[in-house]
Amino acid sequence: MTPDYAGAFSDIVRGVTNWRVWGQAGWQEIKRRYRRTALGPFWVTLSLGIFATAMGLIWAPLFNADVKTYLPFVTVGMVSWVYVTSTISEGCGTYTGAEGLIKQLNFPYMLLNCTVVWRNMIVFFHNLIIVIAVVVLLSVPVNLNTLLVVPGVLLVAVNGMWITMLLGMLSARFRDIPPLVGNLIQVMMFVTPVFWFANQLGPGRQHIVTFNFLFHVVDIVRSPLLGQAPAALSYAVAIGGAVVGWTVTVMIYARFRRRIAYWL
Repeated sequence: MTPDYAGAFSDIVRGVTNWRVWGQAGWQEIKRRYRRTALGPFWVTLSLGIFATAMGLIWAPLFNADVKTYLPFVTVGMVSWVYVTSTISEGCGTYTGAEGLIKQLNFPYMLLNCTVVWRNMIVFFHNLIIVIAVVVLLSVPVNLNTLLVVPGVLLVAVNGMWITMLLGMLSARFRDIPPLVGNLIQVMMFVTPVFWFANQLGPGRQHIVTFNFLFHVVDIVRSPLLGQAPAALSYAVAIGGAVVGWTVTVMIYARFRRRIAYWL
């Protein structure tokens, strides 16, 4: 099938710039999910806070780590991890979940990708309440490095859009992709330094962290919230991933965009 790059670029630009539509759609989806609940999206925040606190208090003695150091590391790491992996896992259902709209309306599919990314960003902002509590209670340093969380969150969003687009197309064509991605994320949760420190691997096994894309995109959000500057390598991997990912995804999208409706 001949790639339609003009149509693909037009779809992406119109989708991203139409922020009023995907912005409102993201809010409405959050409201729909937690309709008639007392805490709404804060249920996610509460459960995440309880989980992170329990893990921090139990695992700190196992690693012979100071609770005041380990608990903020785990809590902020979990908040960042959920932001990244929720965007990835929900990206699998970007197009299959909007089957009715795609088959009935003519609109830029990029709106759906932006909605998924924005929706998870909203949940991330809700979860920052946990981070603020930890920062205040355990005296985590707040300095100029903390401001680096803004470019970190935006870089995750930029990567999230091409990931949701690519996984959305693959999941529409191959319905085994969502459970496969879900299982991989579960495994990567223990391979990625979320519950343990990267320096615990030792010098001979640092490649497990160095070549772990998820670690780097989590680190550019987690480190600033801990008052630290992320490693230059993490920024390089995140930016490089965005460039390579968008290039490959646009090529695939230009070729198969018109088939998505027929795959659903």
